[in-house]
Amino acid sequence: MSPLIEPNPGQSTVSGKNGAVIQTNGILSGPKATGAVVADESTPLLPQKTEEYSSFSTAQKTLIIFTAAFASTFSPFSANIYYPAINSIAQDLNVTAAMMNLTITAYMIFQGVAPTFMGNLSDTVGRRPVYLLCFGIYMCANVGLALQRNYWALLGFRALQSTGISATIALSNAVAADTVTSAERGTYLGIASLGGILGPALGPTLGGLISKFWAWYGIFWILALLSGFVFVSMLLFFPETCRRIVENGSVPPPSWNRSLINVIADWRKRKAGISLEDDYVRHQQLSQKTRIRFPNPLSTFRLLFEMPTSLVLLVNGTLFGAYYAITSSLPAEFSAIYRLNELQMGLTYIPIGLGTILSSFTNGWAIDWNFRRIAARTGGMPSVKNGKQDLTMFPIERSRLQIAIPSAISGAVCIAAYGWLLHFEMPLKVAILFLFLIGYFMTASYNVMNLLIVDLNYEAPATATAANNFVRCFIGAASTAGIIPLLEYMGRGPSYTILAAICASMTPLSIVVYIFGLHWRNERDARKADSTEG
Repeated sequence: MSPLIEPNPGQSTVSGKNGAVIQTNGILSGPKATGAVVADESTPLLPQKTEEYSSFSTAQKTLIIFTAAFASTFSPFSANIYYPAINSIAQDLNVTAAMMNLTITAYMIFQGVAPTFMGNLSDTVGRRPVYLLCFGIYMCANVGLALQRNYWALLGFRALQSTGISATIALSNAVAADTVTSAERGTYLGIASLGGILGPALGPTLGGLISKFWAWYGIFWILALLSGFVFVSMLLFFPETCRRIVENGSVPPPSWNRSLINVIADWRKRKAGISLEDDYVRHQQLSQKTRIRFPNPLSTFRLLFEMPTSLVLLVNGTLFGAYYAITSSLPAEFSAIYRLNELQMGLTYIPIGLGTILSSFTNGWAIDWNFRRIAARTGGMPSVKNGKQDLTMFPIERSRLQIAIPSAISGAVCIAAYGWLLHFEMPLKVAILFLFLIGYFMTASYNVMNLLIVDLNYEAPATATAANNFVRCFIGAASTAGIIPLLEYMGRGPSYTILAAICASMTPLSIVVYIFGLHWRNERDARKADSTEG
């Protein structure tokens, strides 16, 4: 029987909550859970529930997630805008291409490490203060990069630049988890993944334009100005969303963490004669439960060894590494085969970017539809309890992986085909078509994996995303460093076939999570509950 088809209930089971029975392989059977809402594929995304998951309106949630997604654009944008200018910088600083590659490796290493501190910090003090810290560091680093004329200064400021901005991807996913339920996240996927899409899509093109018509240091002046604008905008208008600080958004944040919107809201209440005493009491009660702690990266690294999260992290990191191997090797391969200049090279990234954009928006609908379909088969939409959507007996792993696994396999096939097209030096338009397909399928697979990682760790989404970022960046750094030597040693066709085979080899691990994920998750939650009670 295919692992992607739910078997009939009635196999070995363990007792669940409210008298429900769940199979040890993760399928719900027995009586329907109390409070569950019977659903089918046409059920609205928002489940009927007694508690409000978020006090923000639909328009406010869209704006908040869009702002967070735009902020997260800077991390991949800063990495990719740099590629077309590498040759110019190497010439001006009189260094080799190998030394310039070290600046890329350094960026990716710090891109993996920094979020382990920043993500954990945001789960404690809130999203907004960490955003301001990140953009403050990033803005200063860009000014330093624009002014420096020394290789070692370039290397150091690139590391600082990555340290400042890399956590914004983790923060974007955390903000989405703060404001929307698992049932809604597919709808907001296109917005939430905007950062990872626009960076690789637009970065090389704009970098090529700036390098050609201005100079390479103009790239960093533009990044400094844009980041300054975002810093001021978030300082004034971005609200705190961390559920440990403001619950569903209805509890006011501490006075030092209030945006202009919070100040105006308090002023309007006073003007209307509404007492703020209740808000103050609720804030005091919540603050007593929340203790500010120094960032502990061990909480991030702990997820690397926790089932089923560890397997999902490995699969997602491998898919991401393959994607980065394609994009990082593209300039060298296209320059050798098609003799493209810097500007033309930047334009070749547009098709893969268009594929990622189309994938994010079309795939979001499929994710939500599949969530409703699984809910209809397993007893109803998960209800909201204690401010969280209860996924205890819902096979969220199956809901996500039924989309991710076919997408990953399709992406692997396209990577192998792309390699042999380059091997036989087929026309540029054919290679560009397969770049589009690679962007579409690989984005579909690892975006769903990103959602699943947050779903599995809903209590600390920023920490979970930081762990995801850590694994992705280190595998991405390894694939970026290894793809060019592999191409030189084995040639294009065999090299990309090996890359595709590595992606395909992740399918069995995904199937293991598909079958045993819910059982592992419930065992993990039971252990945490026992340790808390003890």
